[in-house]
Amino acid sequence: MTSLKVLSMPSGYNNGNLPNQGWCELKYIEELDFLDNNFVGTLPSCLGNLTSLRWLCLAGNYFSGNTTSHSIWRRFTSLEYLDIAYNQFDVPLSFRHFSNHTKLIYLDVGYNTIITDTEFQNWIPNFQLEFFAIEGCMNLQKLPSFLHYQYDLRILVIDGNQLQGNFPTWLLENNTRLAGIYSRDNAFDGPFKLPSSCHLHLEMIDVSNNKLNGRIPENMSLAFPKLTSLNLSQNYLEGPIPSKICGVHVFYLDLSHNFLSGGVPSDVAIGSPALGYLRLSHNKLKGQIFPKYVKQRMLSFLYLNGNNFEGPLPSNMFITSLFVLDANNNSFSGKIPRCIRDNTRLLQLDLSKNHLEGSIPVEICNLKRIQVLSLSENSLSGLIPSCMSSLSLQHIHLERNQLGGTLEHVLFNFSSLITLDLRNNNFRGNIPHTIGSLNTLNYLLLSTNQLEGQIPNQICMLNKLSIVDLSFNKLYGPLLPCLGYLTQAENDVEISSTKYATTSTYSWLNFLHWIRSKRHYHDSHGILSDISLMDVETQVQFSTKRNSYTYKGSILKYMSGIDLSSNRLTGEIPVELGNMSNLPALNLSHNHLIGRIPYTFSNLQEIESLDLSYNRLNGSIPVGLLELNSLAVFSVAYNNLSGAVPDFKAQFATFDKSSYEGNPFLCGYPLDNKCGMSPKLSNTSKINGDEESSELEDIKCFYIGLVVSYGAILLGLAAALCFNRHWKRAWFRMIESLMFYCNYFVLDNIVTPIKSRWYRNVG
Repeated sequence: MTSLKVLSMPSGYNNGNLPNQGWCELKYIEELDFLDNNFVGTLPSCLGNLTSLRWLCLAGNYFSGNTTSHSIWRRFTSLEYLDIAYNQFDVPLSFRHFSNHTKLIYLDVGYNTIITDTEFQNWIPNFQLEFFAIEGCMNLQKLPSFLHYQYDLRILVIDGNQLQGNFPTWLLENNTRLAGIYSRDNAFDGPFKLPSSCHLHLEMIDVSNNKLNGRIPENMSLAFPKLTSLNLSQNYLEGPIPSKICGVHVFYLDLSHNFLSGGVPSDVAIGSPALGYLRLSHNKLKGQIFPKYVKQRMLSFLYLNGNNFEGPLPSNMFITSLFVLDANNNSFSGKIPRCIRDNTRLLQLDLSKNHLEGSIPVEICNLKRIQVLSLSENSLSGLIPSCMSSLSLQHIHLERNQLGGTLEHVLFNFSSLITLDLRNNNFRGNIPHTIGSLNTLNYLLLSTNQLEGQIPNQICMLNKLSIVDLSFNKLYGPLLPCLGYLTQAENDVEISSTKYATTSTYSWLNFLHWIRSKRHYHDSHGILSDISLMDVETQVQFSTKRNSYTYKGSILKYMSGIDLSSNRLTGEIPVELGNMSNLPALNLSHNHLIGRIPYTFSNLQEIESLDLSYNRLNGSIPVGLLELNSLAVFSVAYNNLSGAVPDFKAQFATFDKSSYEGNPFLCGYPLDNKCGMSPKLSNTSKINGDEESSELEDIKCFYIGLVVSYGAILLGLAAALCFNRHWKRAWFRMIESLMFYCNYFVLDNIVTPIKSRWYRNVG
């Protein structure tokens, strides 16, 4: 194929080396695309003969080698586009091997290793890049010197390098046509300084997760009049939010995780009619959110969580254009306003961790599109509106309130429910059989309520359940054997986030070849795409390893557990529970379970926390539990177990006597009872010490009590005889009778026989 001009093999999942033969004949080829394959090793030397090559994409492979030691890189003088990101190349910091590439406009070397070279440190390049990316590189301690001679950059990506010093404002000064600069995940400190002159083309700035301090510069909108996206989050910025921070084009503004104080300037809402995404989370903001007269029509995502806002929820916070409203972890009080019914576009509502009271308004049922509802950790009371079952909810978080009533109308007709968290409320009655209709449920959390009755069989119909927490209720009856088949199904639900799409356009992107590549920085920065995905993480709190943990994001997909502790469950533990080979946590403590520990528990290969304490289990501890290599917390304390404890090795070498206490017939290290001896004999020191002193104390207390009791009786009797004549006479008559019978008994049974024997002996 000597006339071939384009060879594209993106995402082919190939492996091994590129073939060494055949490349020399492709003299007319202009474009090579090996994006996201599994090629390894070095590049074939014949690639250097492709002098007509204008486009070369090797990103997302395992190619290696030093880019200066191979002559092919120097011979690619016709290159305009070069992407070698996500490989194992060694790239010299000077980039001198590209000195003759006069046509190069796109260069991406991200996620490789940068090596320091001393030759040609200050060389002047013959090219002017429009796109340069050097993100996530190992050993990068400073920016390449050749960037001082670049004046035509449009996109600069230096993310994830832990670069130190002041933010490189000189890049903005030199490149007046720069449209986007991305410098997140570095260690730049000091203030964020504006360029000396107005920058007419800059649209996107991302300096998040650095160490910038001081105040946000005033007149940000004047310095960057075309700005559409500004991300200053996760820094050390302080002071008030400048009133001129937003221009008329700003769509995305993220100032979260700083130390900003004061209120929200009115210009944030008024000055930017295009504002669609506003995140002010985790600052020290307070006061009013928006002026009362502001009618924000474009705002779709509003994050106010983790601030000091207080007072009643303002009605103008419930902007009718919102998709997401997150105001959790503030000090809002009062009732949830009924104007919430107007937010018919709302997909997520989070008002948790406030001081809200009253009932959940029935108007919430107007939110026909809502998927996430979180009102947890407030003081809400009353019933859950029954009409909520008609909503398209996926995640319900109402834990730590004062809600009550039964669950019949709650656990019904939720066809898409993934998370149901009603912990720490006052729900009562039985768990209804309608729970079997929640066939998409992944997380069922009903602990610390007043639920009673038996666990319904219908719970076993929920084959996607991965976390079940029914602890601290009044449930009774036997454990269901079918519970052993829960948590086994693959969790095919996307639980890490719920995605919401918004539309925005960037007219400045006219690079001809960029659009043809599938892996570009629009995936993470929103540079090339007209769709920006906003994620909302799902999080679940679950107690394991004697602590309560919050699981969220992708880690939640791999977490499962069953907690039925602190109920009134009876009967034996079904052997079927040993089928849960992927289960990390099982807690059956504080119940009335009897029988033996199932031998099938040795199949719980992923178990990290197993608590069977405070029951009435008997028999021995299965030796097969020694095979549980992931076990970190284990307790069978306060049962009726007997025999030897598992050998003190592997994971069981980390458990002390507290794991076995309260079982007097268990023996073996680390217990004091030695196997083969009675508990009393084996604990000689304890008997001679604590137990002996305890017996002496008991005897002493007995005699003291005896003396006090008899003394009290005698005193009471004497007092009665002194004050009552009839009792006194009766008492003396009783004494006389006793004396008569005693004398008669002694005379007849003791004295007379003795006298008879004496006379016989004398005679």
